[in-house]
Amino acid sequence: MNTMKLISNGETYTVARLDSGVYQVLCGERFLGFVERAGSIYVALSGTRYDRAVEAGQALSLGKAAALLRAPFESTVPADLLAVA
Repeated sequence: MNTMKLISNGETYTVARLDSGVYQVLCGERFLGFVERAGSIYVALSGTRYDRAVEAGQALSLGKAAALLRAPFESTVPADLLAVA
């Protein structure tokens, strides 16, 4: 398994090649998901299992696709929803 470090949007990602065109992505110790190369497009797949992962977006580079996987963790819950809970 080949592993590399990528920097995108100010974050460092560890990307490990699992198979031809399939990569797993971590940010620090947090597992973010997978990226699959489809021709000239990189498809970001969110989930812990490749066979059940859901598409999170598409990008023209591996680094940008990795950054797409981080986006769900950066979303915030509006204060009015927290007040209801």
